[in-house]
Amino acid sequence: MPSTIVTGQHNSTIAGANSGYPTFGMFIDGEFIESSSAAPREVINPADETVLGLLPSATPQLLEKALHSAERAFGSSRRFLPENREDVLERAADILAEREASISLRIVLEQGKPLGQARAEVGRVVELFRYYAQLALELCDTDLGDNRQAIRRSSKPVPIGVVAAFTAWNFPLVLPGRKLAMAIAAGCPVILKAAEETPSAAIELARALQEAGLPNGYLNLVFGNPAEISRQLIASPVVRKISLTGSIPVGKSLARLAAEGMKPASMELGGHSAALVFADADIDAAASELAAAKFANAGQICTAPSRLFIEMPAYDRFVDAFLSKVKSLRIGNGLDPDIDIGPLAHLRRIDATVGVVEDAIAGGAQIITGGNRVKGPGYFFEPTVLCNAAPDSLIMRDEYFAPLAPISGFNNEMQAVSMANALPYGLAAYVYTQSPERIERLIENLEAGGVFVNTTATVTEFTPFCGVKESGYGYEGGRRGLDTFVHYRLVNTR
Repeated sequence: MPSTIVTGQHNSTIAGANSGYPTFGMFIDGEFIESSSAAPREVINPADETVLGLLPSATPQLLEKALHSAERAFGSSRRFLPENREDVLERAADILAEREASISLRIVLEQGKPLGQARAEVGRVVELFRYYAQLALELCDTDLGDNRQAIRRSSKPVPIGVVAAFTAWNFPLVLPGRKLAMAIAAGCPVILKAAEETPSAAIELARALQEAGLPNGYLNLVFGNPAEISRQLIASPVVRKISLTGSIPVGKSLARLAAEGMKPASMELGGHSAALVFADADIDAAASELAAAKFANAGQICTAPSRLFIEMPAYDRFVDAFLSKVKSLRIGNGLDPDIDIGPLAHLRRIDATVGVVEDAIAGGAQIITGGNRVKGPGYFFEPTVLCNAAPDSLIMRDEYFAPLAPISGFNNEMQAVSMANALPYGLAAYVYTQSPERIERLIENLEAGGVFVNTTATVTEFTPFCGVKESGYGYEGGRRGLDTFVHYRLVNTR
Protein backbone atom coordinates (compact mmCIF):
# COMPACT_ATOMS: atom_id res chain seq x y z
CA MET A 1 0.00 0.00 0.00
CA PRO A 2 1.50 3.40 -0.96
CA SER A 3 1.74 6.38 1.36
CA THR A 4 -1.61 7.99 2.14
CA ILE A 5 -2.34 11.20 0.24
CA VAL A 6 -4.54 13.71 2.05
CA THR A 7 -3.97 16.76 -0.12
CA GLY A 8 -7.66 17.08 -0.81
CA GLN A 9 -8.66 17.34 2.83
CA HIS A 10 -8.85 21.02 3.74
CA ASN A 11 -10.48 22.12 6.97
CA SER A 12 -11.66 25.68 7.50
CA THR A 13 -8.36 26.71 9.08
CA ILE A 14 -6.43 25.61 6.01
CA ALA A 15 -8.90 27.04 3.53
CA GLY A 16 -8.79 30.50 5.10
CA ALA A 17 -5.11 30.63 5.92
CA ASN A 18 -4.10 32.68 2.86
CA SER A 19 -6.71 35.40 3.31
CA GLY A 20 -5.52 38.78 4.59
CA TYR A 21 -1.88 37.77 4.27
CA PRO A 22 0.58 40.33 5.70
CA THR A 23 2.47 42.57 3.30
CA PHE A 24 6.06 41.67 2.48
CA GLY A 25 8.91 44.13 2.79
CA MET A 26 12.63 44.70 3.10
CA PHE A 27 14.19 46.25 6.20
CA ILE A 28 16.83 48.91 5.57
CA ASP A 29 18.27 51.42 8.04
CA GLY A 30 15.54 50.78 10.58
CA GLU A 31 12.60 51.08 8.16
CA PHE A 32 10.43 48.54 6.37
CA ILE A 33 10.27 49.12 2.62
CA GLU A 34 7.27 47.56 0.88
CA SER A 35 8.01 48.58 -2.71
CA SER A 36 10.86 49.54 -5.00
CA SER A 37 11.44 50.40 -8.64
CA ALA A 38 12.64 46.84 -9.31
CA ALA A 39 10.15 44.21 -10.43
CA PRO A 40 8.59 42.36 -7.49
CA ARG A 41 8.27 38.59 -7.40
CA GLU A 42 5.37 36.40 -6.40
CA VAL A 43 5.48 34.38 -3.20
CA ILE A 44 3.67 31.08 -3.78
CA ASN A 45 1.98 28.72 -1.33
CA PRO A 46 3.50 25.36 -2.40
CA ALA A 47 0.52 23.41 -1.05
CA ASP A 48 -2.03 24.93 -3.44
CA GLU A 49 -0.01 27.19 -5.79
CA THR A 50 -1.91 30.33 -4.76
CA VAL A 51 -0.11 33.67 -4.69
CA LEU A 52 0.40 34.89 -1.13
CA GLY A 53 1.70 38.30 -2.15
CA LEU A 54 4.35 40.30 -3.97
CA LEU A 55 7.86 40.64 -2.58
CA PRO A 56 9.81 43.82 -3.36
CA SER A 57 13.31 43.52 -4.80
CA ALA A 58 16.37 45.55 -3.91
CA THR A 59 17.78 48.01 -6.43
CA PRO A 60 21.49 48.91 -6.51
CA GLN A 61 20.55 52.17 -4.79
CA LEU A 62 18.80 50.35 -1.94
CA LEU A 63 21.76 48.03 -1.54
CA GLU A 64 24.04 51.06 -1.26
CA LYS A 65 21.72 52.45 1.39
CA ALA A 66 21.96 49.18 3.29
CA LEU A 67 25.76 49.24 3.04
CA HIS A 68 25.96 52.82 4.33
CA SER A 69 23.57 51.95 7.17
CA ALA A 70 25.67 48.96 8.22
CA GLU A 71 28.88 50.98 7.94
CA ARG A 72 27.51 53.69 10.24
CA ALA A 73 26.39 51.06 12.73
CA PHE A 74 29.82 49.44 12.78
CA GLY A 75 31.42 52.84 13.28
CA SER A 76 29.49 53.17 16.54
CA SER A 77 30.00 49.55 17.58
CA ARG A 78 31.97 50.53 20.69
CA ARG A 79 28.69 51.76 22.14
CA PHE A 80 26.96 48.40 21.51
CA LEU A 81 28.52 46.56 24.42
CA PRO A 82 28.28 42.82 25.16
CA GLU A 83 25.67 43.46 27.85
CA ASN A 84 23.61 45.44 25.30
CA ARG A 85 23.86 42.58 22.80
CA GLU A 86 22.82 40.09 25.47
CA ASP A 87 19.78 42.20 26.33
CA VAL A 88 18.69 42.56 22.69
CA LEU A 89 18.97 38.83 22.00
CA GLU A 90 17.09 37.88 25.17
CA ARG A 91 14.29 40.36 24.43
CA ALA A 92 14.06 39.18 20.83
CA ALA A 93 13.85 35.57 22.03
CA ASP A 94 10.91 36.51 24.24
CA ILE A 95 9.15 38.22 21.33
CA LEU A 96 9.67 35.27 19.00
CA ALA A 97 8.37 32.87 21.64
CA GLU A 98 5.23 34.98 22.04
CA ARG A 99 4.66 34.94 18.27
CA GLU A 100 5.34 31.25 17.70
CA ALA A 101 1.84 30.53 16.37
CA SER A 102 1.81 33.28 13.73
CA ILE A 103 5.42 32.73 12.63
CA SER A 104 5.05 28.96 12.31
CA LEU A 105 1.85 29.44 10.29
CA ARG A 106 3.67 31.64 7.78
CA ILE A 107 6.53 29.15 7.52
CA VAL A 108 4.04 26.43 6.58
CA LEU A 109 2.25 28.62 4.05
CA GLU A 110 5.47 29.67 2.30
CA GLN A 111 7.70 26.61 2.68
CA GLY A 112 5.22 23.76 3.08
CA LYS A 113 6.63 21.77 5.99
CA PRO A 114 4.20 20.28 8.57
CA LEU A 115 3.11 22.68 11.29
CA GLY A 116 4.81 20.67 14.03
CA GLN A 117 8.15 20.99 12.25
CA ALA A 118 7.58 24.73 11.76
CA ARG A 119 6.84 25.18 15.47
CA ALA A 120 9.99 23.27 16.33
CA GLU A 121 11.92 25.64 14.08
CA VAL A 122 10.66 28.66 16.01
CA GLY A 123 11.60 26.96 19.26
CA ARG A 124 15.12 26.31 17.98
CA VAL A 125 15.63 29.97 17.13
CA VAL A 126 14.40 31.07 20.55
CA GLU A 127 17.02 28.77 22.10
CA LEU A 128 19.67 30.02 19.64
CA PHE A 129 19.06 33.63 20.66
CA ARG A 130 19.21 32.78 24.36
CA TYR A 131 22.38 30.74 23.92
CA TYR A 132 24.24 33.43 22.02
CA ALA A 133 22.98 36.09 24.41
CA GLN A 134 25.00 34.37 27.11
CA LEU A 135 28.01 33.82 24.87
CA ALA A 136 28.09 37.55 24.13
CA LEU A 137 29.01 38.11 27.77
CA GLU A 138 31.96 35.73 27.47
CA LEU A 139 33.69 37.89 24.85
CA CYS A 140 36.23 39.66 27.01
CA ASP A 141 39.95 40.35 27.09
CA THR A 142 42.12 37.34 27.88
CA ASP A 143 45.53 37.50 29.52
CA LEU A 144 47.80 35.20 27.50
CA GLY A 145 50.03 34.50 30.50
CA ASP A 146 53.22 35.47 28.69
CA ASN A 147 54.93 38.34 30.51
CA ARG A 148 58.44 38.00 29.14
CA GLN A 149 60.40 41.24 28.65
CA ALA A 150 58.05 42.89 31.15
CA ILE A 151 55.32 42.98 28.51
CA ARG A 152 51.74 41.99 29.25
CA ARG A 153 50.29 40.09 26.32
CA SER A 154 46.53 39.85 25.95
CA SER A 155 43.91 38.97 23.37
CA LYS A 156 41.08 41.42 22.76
CA PRO A 157 37.96 40.20 20.91
CA VAL A 158 36.62 42.77 18.46
CA PRO A 159 33.80 42.42 15.91
CA ILE A 160 35.12 41.36 12.52
CA GLY A 161 32.93 43.95 10.79
CA VAL A 162 29.92 44.13 8.51
CA VAL A 163 28.69 40.69 7.44
CA ALA A 164 26.95 39.82 4.18
CA ALA A 165 24.79 36.78 4.94
CA PHE A 166 22.91 34.60 2.48
CA THR A 167 20.43 31.92 3.50
CA ALA A 168 18.33 29.19 1.88
CA TRP A 169 14.61 28.42 2.01
CA ASN A 170 14.53 24.97 3.61
CA PHE A 171 14.84 26.33 7.17
CA PRO A 172 13.67 29.92 6.67
CA LEU A 173 13.89 30.89 10.36
CA VAL A 174 16.76 28.77 11.72
CA LEU A 175 19.28 29.61 9.00
CA PRO A 176 19.05 33.42 9.18
CA GLY A 177 18.33 33.25 12.91
CA ARG A 178 21.58 31.44 13.67
CA LYS A 179 23.68 33.82 11.57
CA LEU A 180 22.03 36.86 13.14
CA ALA A 181 22.43 35.51 16.67
CA MET A 182 26.14 34.86 16.18
CA ALA A 183 26.78 38.18 14.45
CA ILE A 184 24.86 40.27 16.97
CA ALA A 185 26.52 38.48 19.90
CA ALA A 186 29.87 39.39 18.34
CA GLY A 187 28.79 42.99 17.64
CA CYS A 188 28.71 42.73 13.85
CA PRO A 189 26.13 44.48 11.65
CA VAL A 190 24.53 42.18 9.07
CA ILE A 191 23.14 42.67 5.59
CA LEU A 192 20.97 39.59 5.15
CA LYS A 193 19.85 38.35 1.75
CA ALA A 194 17.22 35.79 2.74
CA ALA A 195 15.37 33.38 0.46
CA GLU A 196 12.74 34.97 -1.78
CA GLU A 197 10.57 31.84 -1.63
CA THR A 198 10.13 32.15 2.15
CA PRO A 199 10.52 35.81 3.14
CA SER A 200 8.22 36.06 6.16
CA ALA A 201 10.50 34.27 8.61
CA ALA A 202 13.35 36.72 8.02
CA ILE A 203 10.92 39.64 8.16
CA GLU A 204 9.67 38.43 11.54
CA LEU A 205 13.26 38.20 12.78
CA ALA A 206 13.78 41.82 11.74
CA ARG A 207 10.60 42.90 13.53
CA ALA A 208 11.54 41.08 16.72
CA LEU A 209 15.07 42.48 16.78
CA GLN A 210 13.88 46.02 16.05
CA GLU A 211 11.35 45.84 18.88
CA ALA A 212 14.02 44.35 21.14
CA GLY A 213 16.13 47.48 20.70
CA LEU A 214 18.68 46.48 18.07
CA PRO A 215 20.34 49.73 16.94
CA ASN A 216 19.58 50.91 13.41
CA GLY A 217 21.94 49.49 10.84
CA TYR A 218 22.77 46.31 12.70
CA LEU A 219 20.31 44.44 10.49
CA ASN A 220 19.47 45.27 6.91
CA LEU A 221 17.25 42.71 5.16
CA VAL A 222 17.06 42.59 1.38
CA PHE A 223 15.54 40.40 -1.31
CA GLY A 224 16.00 40.26 -5.06
CA ASN A 225 18.29 38.90 -7.73
CA PRO A 226 20.77 36.67 -5.85
CA ALA A 227 23.66 37.05 -8.30
CA GLU A 228 23.37 40.83 -8.52
CA ILE A 229 23.00 41.27 -4.76
CA SER A 230 25.94 39.00 -3.92
CA ARG A 231 28.22 40.72 -6.43
CA GLN A 232 27.45 44.20 -5.15
CA LEU A 233 27.64 43.36 -1.46
CA ILE A 234 30.77 41.22 -1.56
CA ALA A 235 32.63 43.71 -3.77
CA SER A 236 31.96 46.55 -1.34
CA PRO A 237 34.85 47.46 1.00
CA VAL A 238 32.22 47.89 3.72
CA VAL A 239 31.68 44.12 3.93
CA ARG A 240 34.34 42.28 5.96
CA LYS A 241 32.90 38.74 6.12
CA ILE A 242 30.62 36.48 4.07
CA SER A 243 28.39 33.79 5.53
CA LEU A 244 26.40 31.47 3.27
CA THR A 245 24.07 28.55 3.76
CA GLY A 246 23.29 27.29 0.29
CA SER A 247 24.21 25.00 -2.55
CA ILE A 248 27.73 23.98 -3.54
CA PRO A 249 27.62 25.85 -6.91
CA VAL A 250 26.50 29.05 -5.17
CA GLY A 251 29.16 28.53 -2.52
CA LYS A 252 31.90 28.25 -5.13
CA SER A 253 30.67 31.41 -6.84
CA LEU A 254 30.59 33.42 -3.61
CA ALA A 255 33.96 32.02 -2.51
CA ARG A 256 35.53 33.36 -5.72
CA LEU A 257 34.01 36.78 -5.09
CA ALA A 258 35.21 36.76 -1.48
CA ALA A 259 38.72 35.73 -2.51
CA GLU A 260 39.06 38.80 -4.73
CA GLY A 261 38.86 40.95 -1.60
CA MET A 262 40.62 38.49 0.72
CA LYS A 263 37.45 38.36 2.81
CA PRO A 264 36.88 35.48 5.23
CA ALA A 265 33.87 33.34 4.47
CA SER A 266 31.84 30.65 6.19
CA MET A 267 30.32 28.23 3.70
CA GLU A 268 27.66 25.81 4.95
CA LEU A 269 26.98 23.94 1.73
CA GLY A 270 25.26 20.80 0.52
CA GLY A 271 26.04 17.14 0.94
CA HIS A 272 24.89 13.66 -0.02
CA SER A 273 25.01 11.88 3.31
CA ALA A 274 25.62 8.14 3.49
CA ALA A 275 23.99 5.90 6.08
CA LEU A 276 25.76 2.60 6.77
CA VAL A 277 23.64 -0.11 8.42
CA PHE A 278 25.49 -3.24 9.50
CA ALA A 279 23.95 -6.64 10.13
CA ASP A 280 24.58 -6.45 13.89
CA ALA A 281 22.52 -3.25 14.23
CA ASP A 282 19.00 -2.95 15.60
CA ILE A 283 17.54 -3.14 12.10
CA ASP A 284 14.00 -2.11 12.97
CA ALA A 285 15.19 0.94 14.90
CA ALA A 286 17.60 1.90 12.13
CA ALA A 287 14.91 1.62 9.46
CA SER A 288 12.40 3.66 11.46
CA GLU A 289 14.85 6.42 12.40
CA LEU A 290 16.40 6.71 8.94
CA ALA A 291 12.99 6.85 7.25
CA ALA A 292 11.84 9.62 9.58
CA ALA A 293 15.06 11.59 9.04
CA LYS A 294 15.07 11.04 5.28
CA PHE A 295 11.52 12.26 4.68
CA ALA A 296 11.38 15.09 7.23
CA ASN A 297 10.77 18.42 5.49
CA ALA A 298 9.96 16.39 2.34
CA GLY A 299 13.61 15.36 2.08
CA GLN A 300 14.81 18.97 1.84
CA ILE A 301 17.48 18.85 4.56
CA CYS A 302 21.15 19.04 3.65
CA THR A 303 22.24 16.63 6.40
CA ALA A 304 19.49 14.08 5.73
CA PRO A 305 20.57 10.49 5.02
CA SER A 306 20.33 10.40 1.24
CA ARG A 307 22.30 7.27 0.30
CA LEU A 308 21.39 4.17 2.30
CA PHE A 309 23.95 1.34 2.29
CA ILE A 310 22.90 -1.91 3.99
CA GLU A 311 25.08 -4.92 4.78
CA MET A 312 23.78 -7.78 2.63
CA PRO A 313 22.76 -10.22 5.42
CA ALA A 314 20.38 -7.54 6.73
CA TYR A 315 19.36 -6.05 3.38
CA ASP A 316 15.94 -7.66 2.89
CA ARG A 317 14.91 -7.16 6.50
CA PHE A 318 15.92 -3.50 6.40
CA VAL A 319 14.08 -2.85 3.14
CA ASP A 320 10.89 -4.42 4.51
CA ALA A 321 11.06 -2.40 7.74
CA PHE A 322 11.93 0.81 5.88
CA LEU A 323 9.06 0.33 3.44
CA SER A 324 6.62 -0.28 6.28
CA LYS A 325 7.57 3.06 7.80
CA VAL A 326 7.48 4.94 4.49
CA LYS A 327 4.08 3.57 3.53
CA SER A 328 2.63 4.83 6.81
CA LEU A 329 3.58 8.42 5.99
CA ARG A 330 0.73 10.76 5.10
CA ILE A 331 1.18 13.47 2.47
CA GLY A 332 -0.73 16.73 2.53
CA ASN A 333 -1.04 20.39 3.44
CA GLY A 334 1.32 21.21 6.30
CA LEU A 335 -1.52 22.79 8.25
CA ASP A 336 -3.30 19.45 8.51
CA PRO A 337 -2.29 17.98 11.90
CA ASP A 338 -2.46 14.43 10.55
CA ILE A 339 0.18 14.71 7.82
CA ASP A 340 3.86 13.80 7.90
CA ILE A 341 5.10 15.17 4.58
CA GLY A 342 4.19 18.48 3.00
CA PRO A 343 4.87 19.69 -0.54
CA LEU A 344 8.23 20.46 -2.04
CA ALA A 345 9.06 24.12 -1.64
CA HIS A 346 8.65 25.23 -5.25
CA LEU A 347 8.05 24.02 -8.79
CA ARG A 348 11.78 23.85 -9.57
CA ARG A 349 12.13 21.07 -7.02
CA ILE A 350 9.32 19.07 -8.66
CA ASP A 351 10.95 19.34 -12.08
CA ALA A 352 14.34 18.36 -10.68
CA THR A 353 12.90 15.41 -8.74
CA VAL A 354 11.11 14.03 -11.78
CA GLY A 355 14.38 14.25 -13.71
CA VAL A 356 16.34 12.42 -11.00
CA VAL A 357 13.79 9.58 -10.85
CA GLU A 358 13.68 9.20 -14.64
CA ASP A 359 17.48 9.10 -14.77
CA ALA A 360 17.62 6.43 -12.04
CA ILE A 361 15.10 4.23 -13.85
CA ALA A 362 16.97 4.62 -17.13
CA GLY A 363 20.09 3.42 -15.33
CA GLY A 364 18.42 0.26 -14.05
CA ALA A 365 17.01 1.27 -10.66
CA GLN A 366 13.79 -0.32 -9.44
CA ILE A 367 11.13 1.76 -7.72
CA ILE A 368 9.69 -0.12 -4.75
CA THR A 369 7.18 2.55 -3.77
CA GLY A 370 6.27 6.03 -4.96
CA GLY A 371 8.01 7.63 -7.91
CA ASN A 372 5.38 10.11 -9.06
CA ARG A 373 4.18 13.64 -8.59
CA VAL A 374 0.86 13.70 -6.78
CA LYS A 375 -1.97 14.77 -9.09
CA GLY A 376 -3.79 18.00 -8.32
CA PRO A 377 -2.67 21.42 -7.08
CA GLY A 378 0.48 21.82 -5.04
CA TYR A 379 4.06 20.65 -5.39
CA PHE A 380 3.58 17.21 -3.84
CA PHE A 381 5.75 14.22 -4.66
CA GLU A 382 5.27 10.71 -3.34
CA PRO A 383 7.86 9.45 -0.84
CA THR A 384 9.91 7.19 -3.06
CA VAL A 385 12.17 4.22 -2.36
CA LEU A 386 14.51 2.87 -5.04
CA CYS A 387 16.89 -0.07 -5.12
CA ASN A 388 19.93 -0.88 -7.26
CA ALA A 389 20.53 2.63 -8.59
CA ALA A 390 23.67 2.80 -10.70
CA PRO A 391 26.62 4.45 -8.92
CA ASP A 392 26.92 7.02 -11.73
CA SER A 393 23.20 7.93 -11.74
CA LEU A 394 22.13 11.40 -10.62
CA ILE A 395 20.48 10.08 -7.48
CA MET A 396 23.74 8.52 -6.29
CA ARG A 397 26.02 11.29 -7.49
CA ASP A 398 24.32 14.63 -6.74
CA GLU A 399 22.42 16.13 -3.82
CA TYR A 400 18.78 15.86 -4.91
CA PHE A 401 16.85 17.54 -2.04
CA ALA A 402 13.67 15.49 -2.47
CA PRO A 403 11.64 12.69 -0.81
CA LEU A 404 13.72 9.97 -2.47
CA ALA A 405 15.60 7.15 -0.76
CA PRO A 406 18.01 5.01 -2.80
CA ILE A 407 19.01 1.77 -1.03
CA SER A 408 22.08 -0.28 -1.97
CA GLY A 409 23.85 -3.26 -0.46
CA PHE A 410 27.45 -3.82 0.61
CA ASN A 411 29.48 -6.90 1.52
CA ASN A 412 32.03 -5.63 4.02
CA GLU A 413 33.15 -2.58 5.97
CA MET A 414 35.89 -1.59 3.54
CA GLN A 415 33.43 -1.55 0.65
CA ALA A 416 30.92 0.46 2.71
CA VAL A 417 33.48 3.13 3.56
CA SER A 418 34.59 3.31 -0.06
CA MET A 419 31.00 3.83 -1.21
CA ALA A 420 30.33 6.46 1.45
CA ASN A 421 33.50 8.42 0.64
CA ALA A 422 33.18 8.16 -3.15
CA LEU A 423 31.73 11.65 -3.64
CA PRO A 424 33.42 15.06 -3.37
CA TYR A 425 31.04 16.04 -0.54
CA GLY A 426 31.40 15.47 3.18
CA LEU A 427 28.61 16.90 5.29
CA ALA A 428 27.16 14.09 7.43
CA ALA A 429 27.37 10.32 7.78
CA TYR A 430 25.25 7.86 9.75
CA VAL A 431 26.35 4.54 11.21
CA TYR A 432 24.25 1.76 12.72
CA THR A 433 26.21 -1.03 14.40
CA GLN A 434 26.71 -2.54 17.86
CA SER A 435 30.45 -3.04 17.49
CA PRO A 436 32.53 -0.52 19.52
CA GLU A 437 35.62 -1.31 17.47
CA ARG A 438 33.80 -0.73 14.19
CA ILE A 439 32.35 2.52 15.51
CA GLU A 440 35.83 3.84 16.29
CA ARG A 441 37.14 2.84 12.87
CA LEU A 442 34.24 4.47 11.05
CA ILE A 443 34.49 7.70 13.03
CA GLU A 444 38.10 7.86 11.86
CA ASN A 445 37.57 6.74 8.27
CA LEU A 446 34.35 8.41 7.13
CA GLU A 447 34.97 11.73 5.38
CA ALA A 448 32.21 13.85 6.90
CA GLY A 449 31.77 16.92 9.03
CA GLY A 450 29.71 14.90 11.47
CA VAL A 451 29.34 11.17 12.15
CA PHE A 452 26.14 10.15 13.91
CA VAL A 453 26.21 6.70 15.49
CA ASN A 454 22.99 4.77 16.14
CA THR A 455 21.04 8.02 15.95
CA THR A 456 19.81 10.55 13.42
CA ALA A 457 20.07 13.43 15.89
CA THR A 458 22.45 15.91 14.27
CA VAL A 459 23.15 19.52 15.25
CA THR A 460 21.81 21.76 18.00
CA GLU A 461 22.47 25.40 18.82
CA PHE A 462 25.32 24.27 21.09
CA THR A 463 27.21 22.14 18.57
CA PRO A 464 29.76 23.60 16.13
CA PHE A 465 29.38 21.99 12.73
CA CYS A 466 31.33 22.25 9.49
CA GLY A 467 31.42 20.14 6.36
CA VAL A 468 34.56 18.83 4.68
CA LYS A 469 35.62 18.57 1.04
CA GLU A 470 33.14 20.48 -1.17
CA SER A 471 30.54 20.68 1.61
CA GLY A 472 32.11 23.88 2.86
CA TYR A 473 34.33 25.45 5.50
CA GLY A 474 33.91 27.64 8.54
CA TYR A 475 31.90 26.55 11.57
CA GLU A 476 28.23 27.23 12.18
CA GLY A 477 26.91 26.97 15.72
CA GLY A 478 28.48 26.71 19.14
CA ARG A 479 31.32 28.87 20.39
CA ARG A 480 33.42 28.04 17.33
CA GLY A 481 30.69 29.47 15.13
CA LEU A 482 30.68 32.69 17.14
CA ASP A 483 34.46 32.96 16.83
CA THR A 484 34.17 33.24 13.03
CA PHE A 485 32.56 36.66 13.60
CA VAL A 486 35.32 37.84 15.93
CA HIS A 487 38.85 39.07 15.37
CA TYR A 488 41.12 38.36 18.31
CA ARG A 489 43.46 41.32 18.42
CA LEU A 490 46.84 40.77 20.04
CA VAL A 491 47.68 43.56 22.48
CA ASN A 492 51.17 43.91 23.96
CA THR A 493 51.54 46.45 26.79
CA ARG A 494 54.73 47.44 28.58
